[in-house]
Amino acid sequence: MLQLKRKQAEAVQAVNDPLVDTLVLIGAVGTGKTDVAAHIVISICWKFPHTRWPVFRQNLSTARDTIIPSYLDMLDRMGLVGEGKDYTYTQNPWRITFNNGSVIMFREADATKDRGGKKIKGINASANHIDEADELEYEMYIQATSRRGRHNEHGQPSLSIITMNPNDGWSKDKLYDPYKAGTLPRNVRVIEFDISDSWQSQRDVAALKTNPEWWTQRYLFNNWNYSDESTSLFKSRHWAESIVEDLDGEAPKAAGYDVARSGTDRSVRALVQGFTIADIAVVKKKTEQMDTAVQADWLVTDCTDVGYGLENLAIDAVGLGVGVVDSLTKLGFRAREYMSGAKPDPDVRLEADVVSTVNFDNLRSQMIYLYAHGIEIGIIKHLRSCPFLTELRKEAMLHNYKITDKVLAVESKDNIKKRLGESPDLFDAVLMALYVALRPVSRYDIDPDDEDDGLTSGLMDETF
Repeated sequence: MLQLKRKQAEAVQAVNDPLVDTLVLIGAVGTGKTDVAAHIVISICWKFPHTRWPVFRQNLSTARDTIIPSYLDMLDRMGLVGEGKDYTYTQNPWRITFNNGSVIMFREADATKDRGGKKIKGINASANHIDEADELEYEMYIQATSRRGRHNEHGQPSLSIITMNPNDGWSKDKLYDPYKAGTLPRNVRVIEFDISDSWQSQRDVAALKTNPEWWTQRYLFNNWNYSDESTSLFKSRHWAESIVEDLDGEAPKAAGYDVARSGTDRSVRALVQGFTIADIAVVKKKTEQMDTAVQADWLVTDCTDVGYGLENLAIDAVGLGVGVVDSLTKLGFRAREYMSGAKPDPDVRLEADVVSTVNFDNLRSQMIYLYAHGIEIGIIKHLRSCPFLTELRKEAMLHNYKITDKVLAVESKDNIKKRLGESPDLFDAVLMALYVALRPVSRYDIDPDDEDDGLTSGLMDETF
């Protein structure tokens, strides 16, 4: 049975105010903003027949692992049954169709793939939900919200529900700051959740409070103007400047693969093109189990489809990752093994002729430093349309560091996992891809004494 707290109930009540046509839900993590939005959307679609409700996310690939599971979970919590009994869920197109003819459709709002929002302009909707709206370009946000009120013959409200964290940019300037100043128009209602509204356990909240001060100020205490990031190698302003719209189509590709088999960790493949983080794919989701041999088969197919070549792949070779490496070897492929606790690698650097003067306690600290410094000096970029980019940023900026006896050490992955509540799988996969991409001489080293082992070595001599 779904139990709403005071703020969640307030959001539901706001929908019944005839003067409100835009409901903005912001605030602390774990407070169920997306869940409340899903509850409202499902309730209206269930009550009013032939409601057409698109749910927008910047990337559909991200939506499949985030917003869509939230909606399916909410349907279950509300006691609705799928497989045609109360509704039907389909993929490609991704939508939930109710027996009364109402449809919830999940759509992409990516400015890099849909210039000017031309695909969105063709949607005639009753209402809409924009999830993580701060990720969208403002033009895409306007296009998405403008499609409501075009299919409301049965009395359903014409409504936009916005869920977001107003970090920077237009979402803060146009919604959050006017809300705090009390200058928003009457038709826009903002409900700000705080940590007391969280649906998480006290233990989980206590773990979140151990995150860096800048993070807790923003994401737990709603202090969106807080900017002290002194304990993190990654800075918000540098990250924002690293976002690019396009890729160099001729640049070589490298990939990293962080391996999981069961439990709550994910298996993630990250792709770097040139020095731009271009794509992230979740291969094994949190709730899935997947044998390492199956994951190896997936990589063989993916390397062909995406075009990076397994010789340009680095795999987490600790624990379960060994199983993927062994499976690839049996198939006749060799990938680079990445061991985060190994010694720093002098061949990995941002520029071919520049050796770092910073000392590191291990390879992982070295890679994190190179990633952060590469962003700062403008070498490493992020493609705006890269899936999970906001989550990647969150994982990256959680990493504290310290310098002792002139050696830089980054906070351990175990500590990050305790504070984050899960493993930083996206971040680690990116580090592995950069481990390959930041080699100025060769993408793949082969033992000079091993002239012919019968495997695909894929030796490449191009420089960066």
